Amino acid sequence: MLKRQDIKLNSSGKTSCLLLLLLTFLLINPITTSASALETEDPTDDNSEPATQADMNESRIEISFTPTEVSGEMTPTTEAGLKKQLEATATITIQNAEDYTIYIGAKTTGLVGVNSGETIESIKSATTYEDLAANSWGIYYGEGTSVPANATYLPAETSRGTQIEAGGRTTTTLTKTYVLSFAANINNRIPADTYQNQITLSVVSSPLEITNDFGIATMQEMTSTVCDSATDLDNDGEISAQLEDVRDGKYYWVGKLADGKCWMTQNLDLDLSTSKTLTSADTDVSSNWTPGFTTFTTADASTVNSDSQIETRSWSLGNYRLTDPTTSASCGYPLNGASQCPGSNATSGLTANRFTAYTTPTTQNGDVSAHYILGNHYAWNAAAAGTGGSITSDQATNSICPKGWRLPTSNTGGEFETLVNKLGGTSSTDNVTKAPFYGVRGGFVDQSTNLLFEDAGDQGRYWSSTPAPSDTANSAYALRFGGTSTVNPSGASADRSVGYPVRCIAR
Repeated sequence: MLKRQDIKLNSSGKTSCLLLLLLTFLLINPITTSASALETEDPTDDNSEPATQADMNESRIEISFTPTEVSGEMTPTTEAGLKKQLEATATITIQNAEDYTIYIGAKTTGLVGVNSGETIESIKSATTYEDLAANSWGIYYGEGTSVPANATYLPAETSRGTQIEAGGRTTTTLTKTYVLSFAANINNRIPADTYQNQITLSVVSSPLEITNDFGIATMQEMTSTVCDSATDLDNDGEISAQLEDVRDGKYYWVGKLADGKCWMTQNLDLDLSTSKTLTSADTDVSSNWTPGFTTFTTADASTVNSDSQIETRSWSLGNYRLTDPTTSASCGYPLNGASQCPGSNATSGLTANRFTAYTTPTTQNGDVSAHYILGNHYAWNAAAAGTGGSITSDQATNSICPKGWRLPTSNTGGEFETLVNKLGGTSSTDNVTKAPFYGVRGGFVDQSTNLLFEDAGDQGRYWSSTPAPSDTANSAYALRFGGTSTVNPSGASADRSVGYPVRCIAR
């Protein structure tokens, strides 16, 4: 017997949802006349309708009990009483909430006899099942599906009741499962009757308000429909937004560009780990993939010097962003990371640092300078989540991009070439380093110990999913730019083991 309400937004800006569980103890007392079993009324509000599956972009709360009512029969024979426990499982689903609070409450503090009006009062303070006093009852709740042996039962509270849990922002679907136990100890002095109560589980939440151009909050929510429907809501001349990658909580700028496709307009900054398997739940992989290397934090002889085309190395060379994106001024080589820019072989006359300290945002901070974050560098097979290897045709099928995204295609007619032509062509690096693509002159990690991290501040490279043809089986295509007028959307890398940044395109 339950009552389910649609999600409603009240004047305080809160979303609420509740569900009722019918609790019944049928007491058959041998010293009084036995009562008949309760014939219950369905308390469903005729004016309410079952909650439906909300759109994935909307705030949604769902609650369910299993079973929807609990009942038990007791025949106490002594003044010490007879104890009984009734159990149910509650499942709560919360989606797109700024915050949430879960409560459990009762219609009355006592179990009330249907015929006699007699009341079995709630306990007054926390107690164990073993210590439950005669003619009293209590409630236990806990996350999980089983009641622990040492469970502590609490008094029943009316109205909204006792707070079970409170949480902060959730942009994906959060599912919580609780086991509920109702324990009573009743002796032979209580008249036979059906004693009942209604237990209310409720969630109060502030709906997540999403007002960006894409109408989504996370990278993983991107679909072709979302991209096609995106519009310039804030009339700033760009269709763009900062979206969260749920894998690590980092935020990335994305944009719908002149080719009609949605691109990351900020470098991927995902750290890989041999102890962290990437799955299709949040990553662009068709089956689970575990990297062969944990992301290195320096470029040196111990982390490079690999000629293997199938290794999955990656490098995080510092939390920095490029300070002057359109100027070509190389930091030189060999460097171990961005903190050493400029180096001894830097562009003649370069004295100022090309990069400034900047950590990838973990909030939607609206800072446009985040477009020029250095991000991580990945060997091609790492960027392809192990599906690059030594292939010489078709495309790498998987990637380390978020779910709903992938590596762009390259070579003649590829997506890099199409985009560059739409942005103004190959005659000026300004076409790719300025808005709306915001290409970063982030250099690359060479496998030679004489070079290491090189040409940051001048060269920009981005891996595609496209392998080079069979006569250059050790290569893969990439977008490459440098200087003031060199833009090559179909540049074949000298070596798949070289570390390049990654920009993903929506599927």
